[in-house]
Amino acid sequence: MPPSKKTFLEGRMRRHMRRRGFGELAEYCRWLFSEGGLAEDEDALIDAVTTNKTEFFRERHHFDFLAASALPALGAQGSGTERPLRIWSAGCSNGAEPYSLAMVCADFAGDAAGFRFEILASDISTAMLRQAMRAVYPAAAIAPVPLAQRKRYLLRDDANDEVRIAPELRRTVRFVHHNLMNEPYPAHLSTDIVVCRNLLIYFDRATQHDVLNRLCRHVRPGGYLILGHSEGVVGLTLPLRAVAPTTFVREAAG
Repeated sequence: MPPSKKTFLEGRMRRHMRRRGFGELAEYCRWLFSEGGLAEDEDALIDAVTTNKTEFFRERHHFDFLAASALPALGAQGSGTERPLRIWSAGCSNGAEPYSLAMVCADFAGDAAGFRFEILASDISTAMLRQAMRAVYPAAAIAPVPLAQRKRYLLRDDANDEVRIAPELRRTVRFVHHNLMNEPYPAHLSTDIVVCRNLLIYFDRATQHDVLNRLCRHVRPGGYLILGHSEGVVGLTLPLRAVAPTTFVREAAG
């Protein structure tokens, strides 16, 4: 994390260390790094300090671009027919993003005979991954989902005021635990669409460049990389060409 996030990080850690029974941050850190605490507490600490803000169809213009432009273009190149179209949601949080992507792809498949797709979704937070795989959300969370897609892909549980993602849509998404700082990356080297939104803002500039380079290696030429609204590639040397707001096509080498 960059220095600007120090206060944020300390605040999250202090709340977490109090839950663990420590009175001082220095005491907690000694236990964490000197007394074997990291092996016991790593996942819980990561859950405590990561920001997991997300929602269905967040930054709607990205999903509109996929439906109107990216999926038809990729389909014309054989993705989805000669082989399944591959999407990676990197930093998937509670699953709202990959399930939104799955709804868009399933709609497209309904109008394109034989079209197939598969979605990989990864996150560093084990708590978020458990929630994503459970695929159950408060009914209020589906407000951004268009009515037609609610009817097709969501199952209502009025008794608990919840909804669940329909089984046929859940089967299109595979969840894995992964830290973008660590290689190897879990995605196929010829992924058609990589979505990594509102995550890079938590990295310093050098780390952003490093992670973006790694992500680009997993986007096939002609595929797409989609970033968050406050992220970009200005000043970075990457094989990308902008085609829409924070949406880029991976150009062929050379």
